[in-house]
Amino acid sequence: MAITEPRTVAEPGVAVSIQRTGVRIWLVVGLVLLAAWLALAIALSLTRGPWSNEAWSAIPAVNLAQNGTMGTTVLEFRNTWLHGLDRHTYWLMPLHILAQAVWYKILGFSLFKQRLLSVIFAVVLLVAWYRIVARLTGLQAAAISACVLIGFEVNFLSGAANGRMDMMCAALGSAAVAAWMDLSVVSPRMALLAGHSLAAAAVFTHPCGILFCAALLLISLAMNNWRVRLPDLLIAASPYLIAAAFWGMYIAQAPSDFRAQFFGNASGFAGEYSGRERFNGLMSPARAIVDEMRLRYGNAFGFDAIRTRVGALNAIRFLVLVSAAAATMLIPGLRRQRGVRILFGAAVLVFLMMALLEGMKYPHYVIYFLPFLSALAATTGAWLWNTHRKLGAPLAFVLLLLTLAQIKLLTNVIRLNPLRDEMGVVADYVRSHRNPGDLIVGGAELGYVLGFDDSLRDDVRLGYLTGARPRFVVTTGWYRLWFDAARTNDPGAYRYIDNLLAREYRPELALGQYRVYQRIEP
Repeated sequence: MAITEPRTVAEPGVAVSIQRTGVRIWLVVGLVLLAAWLALAIALSLTRGPWSNEAWSAIPAVNLAQNGTMGTTVLEFRNTWLHGLDRHTYWLMPLHILAQAVWYKILGFSLFKQRLLSVIFAVVLLVAWYRIVARLTGLQAAAISACVLIGFEVNFLSGAANGRMDMMCAALGSAAVAAWMDLSVVSPRMALLAGHSLAAAAVFTHPCGILFCAALLLISLAMNNWRVRLPDLLIAASPYLIAAAFWGMYIAQAPSDFRAQFFGNASGFAGEYSGRERFNGLMSPARAIVDEMRLRYGNAFGFDAIRTRVGALNAIRFLVLVSAAAATMLIPGLRRQRGVRILFGAAVLVFLMMALLEGMKYPHYVIYFLPFLSALAATTGAWLWNTHRKLGAPLAFVLLLLTLAQIKLLTNVIRLNPLRDEMGVVADYVRSHRNPGDLIVGGAELGYVLGFDDSLRDDVRLGYLTGARPRFVVTTGWYRLWFDAARTNDPGAYRYIDNLLAREYRPELALGQYRVYQRIEP
């Protein structure tokens, strides 16, 4: 007869106390991590150099808050596909503009306040993914780890310190999935309404919101054994139809301007210098997937700078995340879990949709896929920690070291302070040398210091289509990319720009990505 040691059964009060202690520990850990993350995000928001896209997102909201009109001034629109841009902004989805306008009405406007809105939405995204991973995997450690892997990643923190609409879109889309999962156990139809209302809000913030609509549909259908009922479809569709009706009322104010702007933005400015189009992946799916990895992820995760220490560390971190995510389908114990399979399927769906539908391959769009990838990697790590500590511990250690390297990279950016020491210096130089009424052509981000008024025009063609002759020209990196592409795409514009800068202007200042030229007085 085998002899076993007696089992000690804790008293009910002791068990509850232990459970509460565990909850408090996780709460403290979460609050400490959130505080560290907020410190990084806010410091980055205060120091990261701005770019024209941020200003283009802000200007219509500032005008709406201050003047009641949603035009995008500063950005040159005459004789381009941006017809009527000074009166209506149709090339951007409306909800981010409306949210900013309310925000600026309350707090006033500045670059930091614009970015602070993105920081808040980034927190929403992290909370949403904590709920998603906890629900799908049942592993609280995986949920916490997913938030760490998402939050302390360079591209995500850069997105949080970016005034564009991407973080708001990703946060609303993530909240849509989390809301459906939390509410579905209480009221399935309320879950549908809440989830798809948030998903519709994501779509009308940025077209990439469609990624989360697809993920929400896949997750909800898979968890309901693929049952579809007509009343549920009507509930799910109603938020999109209502939002489209309100947007349609705004479009009806100038339908021809909407057609020109919205469809002109199918490739946008980047298409003019990159030669790529948004939907060209549908024509060649295999090439689109290769380009997705080579252009978007290669650029965002350091593969284009693999010979540098920073590039190598970023590339290694990405490869570790991908390997850990793939392991969810290679490890039988994880593959058998329904929630893990559903999460993996949603990740694959989002990746393929981005590859096929977003042909521009913008690296800043990785924040839409990063949460799915990180959630899967965190699930593998937490499962191995619980079941195979000898494998889980090294994986956790490697991810921790690589995450610390990401933090170190960001602290270097904060220390360099390009907002102050590059763009700030350039703007101060122009401001100190300008005369009243002087026209300045340069990136719209100069308006954060010089003001978004008629004295500043963001015109990459330097007056080729308008005849404008600015006193100062301030070129940026993307201006020069456009110039180089115009040599082939628009030879007339290229010859004009080349002759203009060579014969009528002299270089005055070069700092970082900025080059300042002043017109030679006769």
